[in-house]
Amino acid sequence: MIYKVIDEEDDLVVISGGEPTLSRKLVPVINYAKKKGLLLELQSNGISFSSRRFAREIVDTGVDLFNINFPSHLKNLNAQLTRTPASFKKRMKGIENLLMLGAKVRLTHIVNTLNYTYLADMVDFVKKEFPSISYIQFSFIKIEGNAKKNTWINPRYEEVRGFLIRAFRECQYRKIDFMVDHIPLCYIKGYEYYHADFIKLVRGIGSKYSREEKVKLEVCRECKLGRYCYGIRKDYIHLFGKNIKVYPYNTNGEE
Repeated sequence: MIYKVIDEEDDLVVISGGEPTLSRKLVPVINYAKKKGLLLELQSNGISFSSRRFAREIVDTGVDLFNINFPSHLKNLNAQLTRTPASFKKRMKGIENLLMLGAKVRLTHIVNTLNYTYLADMVDFVKKEFPSISYIQFSFIKIEGNAKKNTWINPRYEEVRGFLIRAFRECQYRKIDFMVDHIPLCYIKGYEYYHADFIKLVRGIGSKYSREEKVKLEVCRECKLGRYCYGIRKDYIHLFGKNIKVYPYNTNGEE
């Protein structure tokens, strides 16, 4: 799937999938976007870039950001999550090749019930293996497809909260930039400027996708920072119900 996101400030083309690196049309699409002067993000599992030749070919097209899905730093857990035991070694090599070729690489770590207790350890691993990584995005699951069929894979926000904050602190200690998405702003107090929606809204850039995917609960109306948060994902509410614990900011910025 190829889709275009137009912000008030930036024109961004996101190439996603499936796995877009398997398409013969990938290079022509990238070339077309670059001729139009658009920013381009390529989302991939990174495996195809284990070929140095292929990695160089795509890097040379001028992709602005390689967004690589990074399920886990643990080989066995990676195999469990992806159901492809051989993918870990190739993913690691792919990331290494992209970085060696000077590409800007973001790792997207999808937080789930199997990996959330290892978040800080994952950060430490990434810093040691890929010192030049641009940043890590911690992203909660969009509950669709297999995640909707296997509901056990979706953790509750309150279960992850402490581990997530610990991972943020590890990022700061290791001097790795980071971002988080698809969790209400009030769950990451003290780290608001690392929330994807908050960053955009502070800059005056809306996100039609966030507006469509998220909704605020009644209690959210009391929140001091409500204008900088779209609320909770609708699919999360559908799974866990409306009796979801939130931590609205009051006038003193306290819970």
